[in-house]
Amino acid sequence: MRLFLFTENFPFGKSETFLENEIPFLSEKFSEIVIIPLYKQEELRQMPDNVTVWQSWLNFNPKNKKKLLTSGIFNMSPFGFAVKEFFRKKVYLNKNRLWNFFTSILLFRSIYANKKLKSKLYHAIEKEDKLYFYWGDKAALLIPSLKKKINNPVFVRFHRMDIYEEMRNNYIPFRKYLFPAIDWFVPIAEDGRKYLISHYTDIQPDKIKLSRLGVFDNGLNAERKNEVFHLLSCSNIVPVKRVNLIVEALQNVDFEIQWTHIGAGRLFDKIKSETENLPSNVHVNFLGMLSNKEVMNFYRQHHVDLFLNVSESEGVPVSIMEALSFGVPVMATDVGGTAEIVDNQVGKLLKKDVSADDLANEIAFFTKNNLSELRKNARTRWNERCDAEKNYREFVAFLNEF
Repeated sequence: MRLFLFTENFPFGKSETFLENEIPFLSEKFSEIVIIPLYKQEELRQMPDNVTVWQSWLNFNPKNKKKLLTSGIFNMSPFGFAVKEFFRKKVYLNKNRLWNFFTSILLFRSIYANKKLKSKLYHAIEKEDKLYFYWGDKAALLIPSLKKKINNPVFVRFHRMDIYEEMRNNYIPFRKYLFPAIDWFVPIAEDGRKYLISHYTDIQPDKIKLSRLGVFDNGLNAERKNEVFHLLSCSNIVPVKRVNLIVEALQNVDFEIQWTHIGAGRLFDKIKSETENLPSNVHVNFLGMLSNKEVMNFYRQHHVDLFLNVSESEGVPVSIMEALSFGVPVMATDVGGTAEIVDNQVGKLLKKDVSADDLANEIAFFTKNNLSELRKNARTRWNERCDAEKNYREFVAFLNEF
């Protein structure tokens, strides 16, 4: 029995790091895992011996709009279902919907046009094999056409951008086309499960399986070596993560603090330049994009007093799970499924629209208190809800039921 796993670009590059935790458990229970990424990027990460990586659906990064346009237009891929939605959803009345619509249909047509890979897939799939799509959009749009050829069970994980329509200008294209072909919906958060039920009434609730992500036990955070309060954040530096809010808050602190940020993104240079105006008592360290192994080593080697996440949207952040696993208190905004793992027992749950002034006051509160109890509780929370060993074994057992 094999598992066909459809990813964005894993196991290439450094993204989708959370899949690194899941792969070992999948490889234990399936004779072979065939990974088919949407596109390839940078180097190939080390995989278990029974993992085979096929060619990608695309030979370019879909963020390259010029290549996406030429690839998506000049082929014979179907688009009838898209025309129906264009008028049924009145996509033409909203420029944001138009953008979502056209980028999605161009991506689908670009993927569908890879006849060689489609044929290879159709001929390779056998009766006992399972199909597992790690995201509920992009390559998942192939599922309806696949289901016309095969009857194998299809499992689709849902995270954040692929489930919450509010994150996509209140419109994610082709849900009516895609969803009837999915056998099992697998959201990573209870909040996502509730969202699917309330927003897509055609989905049978018993076809939705909550399956949380998880992180391994990598030990405890390093002991304190000095009196400087150490604040850590870890995210892409893009608008939704609101890293600028951290900069604004630190403008208002009057105590010595070290802020370290792990991650990069299109706003990196802008945010970095803004930190040059911070007061001299604020020390900033941008580490850029690190591999998961490098992040784990950072926690082992550097004491962290508080982990901070001020995103305006999340699923259940793996970065928060990692902090909890090391026994680091967490302060985060109440968005998505964050409240399922963060509360006053392990840190602080902030309102989504927290101001820079309020954020500065909350950070100051942590500097004035003994955090030993929060550190102990953080570790316990990871053990109860975020342990990869427990969560992924349960998920793999679920895959094998069908």
